[in-house]
Amino acid sequence: MPYANLTPVFTETDLQNTLQAVHNLQAQLPFLVNLTPQETRNYLRLGNNTAAFFSKAIAHCQNNPHLCPPFIPLTEWQNDYEVYKRLEILLGQVRILEQALSDTVIALRQENTVAAITFYKMVKIAATQNVPGTDTIVNDLQPMLPGIKTNRKPKNPKAETTEQKE
Repeated sequence: MPYANLTPVFTETDLQNTLQAVHNLQAQLPFLVNLTPQETRNYLRLGNNTAAFFSKAIAHCQNNPHLCPPFIPLTEWQNDYEVYKRLEILLGQVRILEQALSDTVIALRQENTVAAITFYKMVKIAATQNVPGTDTIVNDLQPMLPGIKTNRKPKNPKAETTEQKE
């Protein structure tokens, strides 16, 4: 892993400050909505030309006000489009942050996994040497390790039976 041996500093205070900043960001966007999966599926998707379609439609409406239906308030539509563009920029930055957070969590998970498994293996070796207290540690950690079970049944009993006959 290219980012092995990370040494991040992110204290409980840092976490609380960051969570407060996220809360403040949410407070700055009180108009955000929460769509249901059904609502998300039902919205029309125009693909990569969505923003261009919006922009051109507004421009044509501005240049041809006689064609704009009276039930579409142009100033509200223009505001919706400007907010949409700004939120698209913000969403891009949030996605970059999300990816960086996700990658860092994965890297730290890997480092923690390697350290914990190394510790577990060392304790198992110490247990074979009758070091006091190690059996308790092994018994506590072993059930959490996938694939490392005592009294495991053979994966292919026919193959093992054939090998025993030979």
